[in-house]
Amino acid sequence: MRWPIRAPRVIIRCCQVLLVLILTVTVIINIMFIIESGKKLYLLQVDGSGVVAKAKEATQTSRPRVINIEVVSSHSVVSVSVDGTPVIADSDPDTGRGIHVLVLNQATGSIMAQRTFDTYSLHEDEAMVLFLNMISDGRIIVFAIKDEGTFHLKHSAKDLLKRLGSENSYSLGWRDMWAMVTQKAGQKIVEDISKSADFNSWGAPLSLKAEVTLVPIDEAECQRPPSEENRRRQAFCKKIEGYGSVCSCHNPAPITFHPEPIANSVVSNIPIAVLASNRPHYLHRTLQSLLTAHGANPAMVTVYIDGYFEEPLEVAKLFGLRGIQHTPLGVKNARISQHYKASLTATFTLFPNAQYVILLEEDLDTSPDFLT
Repeated sequence: MRWPIRAPRVIIRCCQVLLVLILTVTVIINIMFIIESGKKLYLLQVDGSGVVAKAKEATQTSRPRVINIEVVSSHSVVSVSVDGTPVIADSDPDTGRGIHVLVLNQATGSIMAQRTFDTYSLHEDEAMVLFLNMISDGRIIVFAIKDEGTFHLKHSAKDLLKRLGSENSYSLGWRDMWAMVTQKAGQKIVEDISKSADFNSWGAPLSLKAEVTLVPIDEAECQRPPSEENRRRQAFCKKIEGYGSVCSCHNPAPITFHPEPIANSVVSNIPIAVLASNRPHYLHRTLQSLLTAHGANPAMVTVYIDGYFEEPLEVAKLFGLRGIQHTPLGVKNARISQHYKASLTATFTLFPNAQYVILLEEDLDTSPDFLT
C-alpha cells in the first residue's frame, strides 16, 4: 500500500539532485568560458598597427613612474602639491616668510624633509646652506618664496642655488617671487621668477608645474650588509633627509657607540630622560654627545616627545633608543610643565626601583665626563 506513495517522492528527489548537478556544471562551464575569453582577449587583441596588446601593455608597465609637482609662490601664499595632494599650504599672514624647501625621495616621491628659512632675516641663509649641503645626492628639492626671501640672501647661498641648477639666483631681488624644482647633483627640472615692479610692490604670483621621473628603489638606496645597525640606518634614511653622512653609502657616520666604561659607577644606571619637542637636529646632536660620554648606557635613556612628531621619534630609533610621544597639554609655560610631569611619571613607571632621574633637554651638549 505504501509503494505508490514513496515512488513520486523518490522521483522528485532524483529530479532535484539532477537539476542541481546540471546547474553546477552550467556555472562551471560559464566560468571557464569567461576565463578563456579573457585570456584570448588579452593575448590576441591587436591594435591598428598589428601590435599584440599584451606587448603593448608590457611596454606601458615598464615605463618609469612619474610624479606631478605643482608650486605656487606669492606675497601671501606658498603651496606645493604632489600628484594633487597638498604638501605645503601656507597662507598665514604672520608666518612662513622666506624660502620654503621641500625634499622628496627620488624613488617613491615621499616627503623626507620640509624647512622654512626666513632669509629676510640675518643668518637664515647660512642655516639654509648648511641644510642643503646635508641633503644626499639624487634627492628632489622644491623651493618657493613667500613674501620676501632675498634681503639677507648672501653670495654663498646664491652660489649654492646656482650649483643646484638655478639660472636666476643672482638676479633674485627685493620682493621677487621665485620657485624651482631640481635634483641634487642632477639637473634642474623647472624654474620661474616673477620680478617686483618697484620697491613698494611684490612680484606677481607665479605657478609652475613639473613632471618628475622617479628612479628604481635600488638606485636610491645604499646596499648595506645585513646587521641591526644597518637595519636602523636604512629605515631612517628611507624616510628622513638632511643628516649628512648619517646616510652616506661609503663612509656613514656612526650611530652605535662603545664609550669607555666607568668602574663601579652608580650614575650609569640612573635613568636619563631626554625632553624633546620638534627640533630633531638639536636632538640628534644631543643624543650623539650623550651616547659617547664615558659610562653611557643606552638602555637607561628614553626620549620623550611633546607631540606626535615623526622626525624626532625616527632620530631616537636611529640610535636604538626608546622614543615615547605624548599628547601636548596646555600652552606656553603650562605646556612645558605638563611635558616635564608626563616624562617624569613615565620614567618612574619604566624604572620603578629608580630613586633618581637625570633630565636633559634636546638642545644640550654633554661632555665626555658627564656621567663620571
